[in-house]
Amino acid sequence: MYADPVEPERFTPTVDEPALDDLKGRLGRSRFPARLPADDWSAGTPISFARDLTREWLTEFDFEDYRATLDSLPHHRVKIDGAWTHFLHARSPHPEARPIVITHGWPSSFLEIVPLLERLTHPEDHGGRAEDAFHVVVPSMPGFAYSDVLASLDQMTAASIADRWRRVMAGLGYDSFFASGGAIGARVTAWLAVRHPDAVLGAHISTNAISPSYTPGVHDGALTDEEQRWLHLMAAWSETEGAYHRLQGTKPLTAALALTDSPLAHAAWVAEKWQAWSRLDVTSAPVRKVLLNLLTLYWTTNSLGTSVLHYYAHDLPPGPRPTMTPHAAPLSIYASEAEIGGVPPQSLADRQYHRTRWTVLPRGGHFMAMEEPDLLTADIRAFAGNL
Repeated sequence: MYADPVEPERFTPTVDEPALDDLKGRLGRSRFPARLPADDWSAGTPISFARDLTREWLTEFDFEDYRATLDSLPHHRVKIDGAWTHFLHARSPHPEARPIVITHGWPSSFLEIVPLLERLTHPEDHGGRAEDAFHVVVPSMPGFAYSDVLASLDQMTAASIADRWRRVMAGLGYDSFFASGGAIGARVTAWLAVRHPDAVLGAHISTNAISPSYTPGVHDGALTDEEQRWLHLMAAWSETEGAYHRLQGTKPLTAALALTDSPLAHAAWVAEKWQAWSRLDVTSAPVRKVLLNLLTLYWTTNSLGTSVLHYYAHDLPPGPRPTMTPHAAPLSIYASEAEIGGVPPQSLADRQYHRTRWTVLPRGGHFMAMEEPDLLTADIRAFAGNL
């Protein structure tokens, strides 16, 4: 599972004018459906919202400010088995800072984690102490942003990506480190704890790492009423909200073709998940700016279509989520009401992982690093400090 470390290098992302001119041209030619009886979020992304968002993207979005945001970040990349992995590497000035790798999910990117960088590297400026400091590594998942798609689907499972992150951290000289992640990143981080306990000091994850349906070996034995209710809730959610997962998990190329050709499709596909999976107000100016930054990153790197391949690899061996072994790294799980499925019973986490620290955060949802960076930072600090 572990190979020799590889040497990273500095990386400077570019956003060329022809790509932006092509984007603006396509936005200007956006074609919308005829008027429909429903124009609210219950039926998907409202046409009126999509019109407003694409108009703002074309006429008001500050592409120079977007470039400046990219330029301000500490980009690196490393080639592993012939494929580039992009990552941010923000080092703390504090000599005793501990390394941590933080993994984003979908539909997201390394940009979601940016609000954590200063909070973790300079804790004394954000309500913490120097001894709370971390060196922060934020990889782009394979097929996202500036990271290559990997050669085969079995390399894109959460477990295989965890092995890849171990090599990234070794290449940076971090023989031991903490790990954190939400959404798909929670599953990658859980696998890090199970497959690399020699290196992982502790793993901090969202409830996305808890199996949402009956799984032999995880849910064996009589389930409590509370556990059964939550599993039924997740089954009902899958029926009403899980179409994206079934499409991306069974016919990802069809989705990729539409998403790759249309910025309108980008906007509708991503915005609907931001609206549904968080407490973010996608009609507010600050949130729309962050959303358009993400959409511009996806478009200019041609990566939204490849990001969906993770769902096609979701169920490949050894599966999307591990079961904790006695020798795995310590685990901390954070929950919130706005996350998919709300707050599951802690007992389900204990069934699957056997020993966990458990926190219910009062606010935030699927994109916790962006929605509530102070809360997430405080929970990471508390978990690592108690170890």
